[in-house]
Amino acid sequence: MYEKSFRRSFITLIVFVLCAALLTFGATKVKEIRIAIEATGQISEEFAKQLERFNEAHEDIHVSVRTFSGGDAYNQALMGQIAGGIAPDVFLVDGGERIEMFVEYNALLPLDHLASGADLNLDNFETSLLNAFIVDGRIYGIPKDYNTTALFYHKDLFEEKGLAIPETWNELEVAAEVLTDGDIYGLGMYPQINYLLPFIESAGAHFVTAKGIDMDEFLSEEHIEALKFIQSLYVDKEVAVSPQMIGAGWDGAMFANKQVAMVYGGSWIPGVVLGQKPDAPIGAAPLPIKEEKASMLYTAGWVISNRSRYPEAAMTLIKFLVSDEELVNGNLVGLIGLPPTESSMNKLIEAKKDDPLLETYSEVVKYGTPFGWMKPEFVDKYNRMLETLIYRPETTTVEQAVEDLAKEIE
Repeated sequence: MYEKSFRRSFITLIVFVLCAALLTFGATKVKEIRIAIEATGQISEEFAKQLERFNEAHEDIHVSVRTFSGGDAYNQALMGQIAGGIAPDVFLVDGGERIEMFVEYNALLPLDHLASGADLNLDNFETSLLNAFIVDGRIYGIPKDYNTTALFYHKDLFEEKGLAIPETWNELEVAAEVLTDGDIYGLGMYPQINYLLPFIESAGAHFVTAKGIDMDEFLSEEHIEALKFIQSLYVDKEVAVSPQMIGAGWDGAMFANKQVAMVYGGSWIPGVVLGQKPDAPIGAAPLPIKEEKASMLYTAGWVISNRSRYPEAAMTLIKFLVSDEELVNGNLVGLIGLPPTESSMNKLIEAKKDDPLLETYSEVVKYGTPFGWMKPEFVDKYNRMLETLIYRPETTTVEQAVEDLAKEIE
């Protein structure tokens, strides 16, 4: 009797253990993914809403976010976490020199196969943006968004002077001369390589490459010609000014206040003008051409840590973040800059039919050069040279300045 009771209890226990094991095996294992961003205010709030949408749509993945309120804090924490082997699964890295540094640290996973496995169509991204995240033939970052450069202008000032929008350097020079009138200058621009490089590349000199500075191109006649053209607008013809020359806080301010009729600058400038005057008649055009089309690109991309336990889940998150719906909505609520895929940009243009600038951005991104390809040390040295050529032109010649800088950086 006791033996039969023992057998029944033992069998019951075995059945219970087996059922529990089957239930555990069949249950969905939630993959915990950590993501880090640098954001404040509304951007932080909108990103939290974005992650809520992702978590609700993915029962097997849960994403938590660590938000840093400044770039320095973000970068310092990130480097410390990477060194300690506790980096977040997904985070943002600027394209170009910055992404190369993280790859050299062996901190990132290549994303080619992960993107393919997640059915993320990389051909939908602008090639010029993807190029900023390629190291040794592998893709290490998926573009989050971008900003670019364009020629912004006050339509009413052009109409008053009967001018067409300039498409060549000669036309730009003429327009700047005609538009310079009283307290208004024709062209505004920082004398910085951020904005000068497109002029240089339009002249045919391509010394900024993914592999560094091409010294033959740097010392080329085309480079010299471009610098002389820009210098002449500031110094000889006095039709171009920087913010410092007219007491403006920045290039967007001098454009918004109509201290300049045109400004060549970043795609963030119109937001300031339209924020102050929503109906302001401003337009945007590509950089007028000398020999080639050119623009500057600023982009950051989503990367995956090589310490991530769930890289496939991390890629699922990235695919969600760069989906058309999220990119278009992200732009509308101020979460991102310009969307990096062709399909999302087309949908944004459709959604913002009253925005006269998007068509220009969608054009110039196709032939832009990533700003991140230049090391900060080179940018600082080049900008010092430009300041000398524009503010103290009597101290040197363009040829001598370029030669001196070449010796310094070679």
